[in-house]
Amino acid sequence: MDRRVVDERGCAWYRLGALPGVASITYGVDRAGSNLQGGVPLLQAGHISDGRIHVHQSAFISREEHAACTRSWLHAGDVVIVLVGRVGDAAVVTPEEHDWNAARSVGVVTCTEEGRRDSIGSWVSFWLRSPAARAWCLEHSAGTARASLSVTALRDLPVPMPPAVDRARIQSLLNVIDEKKAVNERIAECAVKLADAYFAEIPATDLPLDRTPLADVAKVSSGLARPTQDGQSPGVGWVTSAEVLQSAFPHLDQVARVITTSSEHIVQPGSLLVASTPSGVQIVETLVPVIPSRGMLAVSPFYESDRMWLLHDLRARAAELVLTAQGRQARELSRRIFEQQTVRWPDQAMREAFGRVAGPLHARAKLATAENHTLDALAKAAWREMTPPSDWPPSDS
Repeated sequence: MDRRVVDERGCAWYRLGALPGVASITYGVDRAGSNLQGGVPLLQAGHISDGRIHVHQSAFISREEHAACTRSWLHAGDVVIVLVGRVGDAAVVTPEEHDWNAARSVGVVTCTEEGRRDSIGSWVSFWLRSPAARAWCLEHSAGTARASLSVTALRDLPVPMPPAVDRARIQSLLNVIDEKKAVNERIAECAVKLADAYFAEIPATDLPLDRTPLADVAKVSSGLARPTQDGQSPGVGWVTSAEVLQSAFPHLDQVARVITTSSEHIVQPGSLLVASTPSGVQIVETLVPVIPSRGMLAVSPFYESDRMWLLHDLRARAAELVLTAQGRQARELSRRIFEQQTVRWPDQAMREAFGRVAGPLHARAKLATAENHTLDALAKAAWREMTPPSDWPPSDS
């Protein structure tokens, strides 16, 4: 069915399923078996963030499963879209992921050969990062606790196709923004790695043999399952374990959800947030006031000068500290057990000396991340005149 509509600016709008250059839209492997090393790599929803594919932990399916699900084979230039949770997050498949398969929670937009030559996948991926497209995906998602976008709904996503010269201008701007963001991410990554390397090189012989219980140097508090919203207090960020675990760097400066609740549960900036997975814990410093969700812990150093040392000591022991987690998936951290863990604790002079080196490195990483937020705002502004027409046809679903 032809869904093409031309708005007053001369921009043509298509359903994603009818967009020239798009061959098919589907979802990934319905029931993947066990994670088989040496099998075919499986792209998961958690690998898609900020317009790119970041594979931090590989997953695999058997070659038999891969052969049985040809519809979701990935090809360079196609688009992959998160269908569950962070609905609408999208990225273009790179040559590195060519011939992979996708998980059930990932939508796959396969392009025609002509579509790949015309970079249709890149255009669709950029559009899905626009405020209008994100709002549309959320509006057409099902579920309350966790959003879920069906492939049927995704096929009806309105996609703008302005005149070629305008499309080229927008894509050029967004490509430059992505390139600059990648540079900033590399700066932040190197700064954090330098601080980690400096901590690792501190000779063990310089440290006292005694270790100090964490409870003696910091306040450890548990996250809340369901904070009571009072409607009177100022809004504060509600941070989930997923946001901590998906953080690329050990700093958290924004969260997706804001709630109003009693100030007694607020964790102040400078505190360390701890979340767990079976493979280890993730520790980040919050730069904004937040309320941690259930299963997480907040570690607030008694003295500001100890924050850098404590952050790096806990990060260095991430694989070990997961043993303090409970539950089938090791995602529930026990405050009582965690605060009894001991940390290496040299004298004050050494802790402060480390902070004088590590602090500026982390500050540089934070600055690069903050600049990327400005670039994100610039990217959103590129779409300010593009919103789906008011007479856009309703979904067939």
